[in-house]
Amino acid sequence: MSGSLRHALAGFVGALAFLVAMAVDLALLRRRTNDLLLLAGLLPGGRHCWPLVGLVMHLANGGSLGILYGRLRHRLPGPGWLAGALFALAENLVLWPVILVLDRVHPEIRAGRLERFNQPLPFLQEVWRHVAYGVTLGLLVDRWQRHESEPAR
Repeated sequence: MSGSLRHALAGFVGALAFLVAMAVDLALLRRRTNDLLLLAGLLPGGRHCWPLVGLVMHLANGGSLGILYGRLRHRLPGPGWLAGALFALAENLVLWPVILVLDRVHPEIRAGRLERFNQPLPFLQEVWRHVAYGVTLGLLVDRWQRHESEPAR
């Protein structure tokens, strides 16, 4: 399997870890901050089949970021779990200004089906979710790279 494909797969698995973290925080905190609805709501008609559309968009994003992480891994400090978490948190911070715009124009937020994300608790939910993604991504990429570099027996 090529490096990019492995990195995309690690990104997909990380995206699933993100969704598990999201399910946990949604159940515990009972907030309307579902990233799948946020993503799907960006597309015309996306609300009507948001679980599927949001999942496809989320997995595509996770895989793409996995490929980017694979290309940048050698520049990131520490073991895989730390490098992955730092990468995911950096991505979250760099893209956070988009939330300022989405809070004003997103149809699901304007209709009240999602709450605004630019608040302390939703921000912390996103941090937690991105850490789950990044730790999973970093662990898998490092593990698979170590496995590939081991001599064949």
